[in-house]
Amino acid sequence: MSVSITPGLVLVVDDHEIIRTLLERSLRIQGHRVLAVASGPEALACLEQHPVELVLLDMMMPEMSGVEVLDRIKANPNTQHIPVLILSADSDTDRIAACINLGAEDYLVKPFTPVILKARVTRCLEKYRLQMREHAYQSLLEEQVAERTALAEQRAIELSRQTTILESILNSMGDGVVVVGLDGDLVHHNPAAEQILGTRFADFLPHAAAHKPPFHTADQMRVYSAEELPLTKAVRGSVIDGMELFVEPSAEKAEQWLSITARPLRESHGMPMGGVAVVRDVSTAKRAEIALRISEERYALAAQGANDGLWDWDLHSNKIYFSPRWKAMLGYTEEEIGSSPNEWLGRIHTNDREHLEARLAAHHRKLITHFEYEYQIMHRDGAYRWMLCRGLAVWNDMGHATRMAGSQTDITDRKQVEQQLLHDALHDGLTGLPNRALFTDRLETALGRMHRSATPNFAVLFLDLDRFKIINDSLGHTVGDQLLIEIARRLEGCIRPGDTVARLGGDEFTMLLDDVQDGPSAQAIADRIQTLLSQPLQFGEQAIFTTVSIGILLSNLHYGSATDIIRDADTAMYHAKLGGKAHAVLFDPAMHAQAMLQLQLESDLRWAVERDELRVHYQPIVTLDNEHIVGIEALVRWQHPQRGLLFPADFLALAEETGLIKPISWWTLHTACTQLRAWQQDIPGAETMWVSVNLSAKQLAQPDVVKQILDVLNETGLNPKSLKLEITEHTLIEYGDVTAEILTQLRQVGIQLCIDDFGTGYSSLSYLQRFPIDVLKIDRSFVSQIGEPGQRSEIVQTIIGLARALGMQAVAEGTETIQQANELRRLSCDFGQGWLFAKALDATAFEALVRAEHANPAYAPFNCDRSLA
Repeated sequence: MSVSITPGLVLVVDDHEIIRTLLERSLRIQGHRVLAVASGPEALACLEQHPVELVLLDMMMPEMSGVEVLDRIKANPNTQHIPVLILSADSDTDRIAACINLGAEDYLVKPFTPVILKARVTRCLEKYRLQMREHAYQSLLEEQVAERTALAEQRAIELSRQTTILESILNSMGDGVVVVGLDGDLVHHNPAAEQILGTRFADFLPHAAAHKPPFHTADQMRVYSAEELPLTKAVRGSVIDGMELFVEPSAEKAEQWLSITARPLRESHGMPMGGVAVVRDVSTAKRAEIALRISEERYALAAQGANDGLWDWDLHSNKIYFSPRWKAMLGYTEEEIGSSPNEWLGRIHTNDREHLEARLAAHHRKLITHFEYEYQIMHRDGAYRWMLCRGLAVWNDMGHATRMAGSQTDITDRKQVEQQLLHDALHDGLTGLPNRALFTDRLETALGRMHRSATPNFAVLFLDLDRFKIINDSLGHTVGDQLLIEIARRLEGCIRPGDTVARLGGDEFTMLLDDVQDGPSAQAIADRIQTLLSQPLQFGEQAIFTTVSIGILLSNLHYGSATDIIRDADTAMYHAKLGGKAHAVLFDPAMHAQAMLQLQLESDLRWAVERDELRVHYQPIVTLDNEHIVGIEALVRWQHPQRGLLFPADFLALAEETGLIKPISWWTLHTACTQLRAWQQDIPGAETMWVSVNLSAKQLAQPDVVKQILDVLNETGLNPKSLKLEITEHTLIEYGDVTAEILTQLRQVGIQLCIDDFGTGYSSLSYLQRFPIDVLKIDRSFVSQIGEPGQRSEIVQTIIGLARALGMQAVAEGTETIQQANELRRLSCDFGQGWLFAKALDATAFEALVRAEHANPAYAPFNCDRSLA
């Protein structure tokens, strides 16, 4: 409910321009006219010149204090009646009380709120005007009584006229006026009294003794009889000033608050003649006052019940008020913590205090708009808890911070969660070791430290478990995880303080070792790690032996980033794997150059098929008894735009590793079948010639491999009997029963199957009975030994005998000399293939060779000695 009052002229006295301006603005918004001065002398001069109704006076001013100004105002008869409202930022109640004793009407604590300001100003103006009216009316009554007594006979007419004027004045007043005689009977009342009291008018008169009046005093005690009513007391000679009565609500009116002033009425010779009461409805102001009190109580309760601890720092006195909740957050009672700033700052962790004080100072100097900081503070139990503190300062017109208040929130739980999340983000979830991100960060730190100062070199070890996939596949991932955890613990036992061991992922670990000067030192550390990890790990009844391949990199190679270091250490580890596993290899810059060459080769290989850079060369397979060409082996070549013609040894391993072997193999099969079919159609006598093509393991693993092979035959028109597919022993065994089923389907349509490089792979020969094999190709390593001094041909003889016994044919690969050819004939080998007859030729050269042979059946293209010497 808003408070309405007739605007008045208010004088604001304050040496602080900001506060003076704020007060002037707030009062003008409320409708008042305002005079504003900055010192006591100006205020006294202004009061002499203007009809001021209220003074808002600052207590603390440099030239003349507010106490001196108040004393001068109350000592001057012309100004002593003006109410004074004290303004103070000082919480010293004794000083405020002294001002009240000097005659101040009320006080207002800075910083103020508009609501409190309005309520206090309204109350003071209302009281002042009421007093002025009362004084005026009392003076007027007394004057009239005196005049009637002295000039009763002479001025009867004038008295009547004055009475009429008085009644007009009373009737025009906003305050209610009620006059009763000595017997309590109503003598006079103005319309305002009836309007204010309404149906309760009769209850206000002394004759209300017959029932309980609906009034309560300010202390909420009920007025039970007319004897306690203001008018009754006035008739009996009492003076009542500003008595407040609360009126219970009725059907006609809501509850009311009335301010009552009552005086006895006396004749000129002093004899009592009744009483008069002035009634003012102060409900609006009272409701505002109650609302303000409730708001203040609500704020106090909120402060007590808030989860945050509140603090208020008086920077002038250097004392801090700590709320009970603030103290309880640290485990203390209200009496156990005083008001010294050290009660707060002295408990803050040494790592945080300097930063906290720096931020406080920055806020006091307005370098930052508000204060906020997270710190650790000691609890009563000795443990540190995390707090979030926020605050805001108040500055005077000189720009100096005079007060600061804020809150403290316990964020220990949140900090613990954050720290756990940070730990999880930087550590491996399985082993608890630092992960790649944390290892990279520490490696960057070590690198930066080495660049900034002449610190000792460091080494990085990249470790990869050997045969980990086999352990996982055979014993399960649970055992695999336990193995990784145990490896992590053993590696932790290898390092010194300041070193770091991390898990990058899978079975890969890295180590950062400080103060490693050279390769031999790093190699010695790697050997110790190999020895430690080679000890068996026991999981239940299962003992597991494992080894690691280690790549070593020294920091003296002038690296610029941790990523490059990890990359090259990984490269060294890869070379350790190539060296037979369980090895440690020191990185050499040439390794990186080789890796980059391989990367470029991989990129080029991916474009080779699309750019038509692949070629198929054909090497003849001849019958050893007459050296006629009966078949060919299709061999892929790569016509590299910069490196020239590359052989399979240069790129097929890379194709296997990258998966490009599949498109290359299918392209080779399709090209070879297309070419053979063309020769069969164009060259007389070539109709029975067959082509042998390698079938890779990745092709064999495709579920639709049979369909794709048959599709190639259908597209090219080649008879299945003209195709022989070569498969390595390893591929046959790796894919087991699935391979047997696929090969059986291929064999059923007429495609013949060859085992390539026979004798170099699987030790058991039982698979020869499981798979439908037609041809054994004797590996060149066995053929090359035939004819050499001191060498024997028993292995080749055994393979040829095995093939004949199983109904298979034998092809001797790598036949390069006449002695080898003659010995193979003696051993009854079916076919030969090698440089003795011809190298692999491109399609044009091979076609010329075939045409020459078939044009003259007596033509012997190779001229090999067939003697059995």
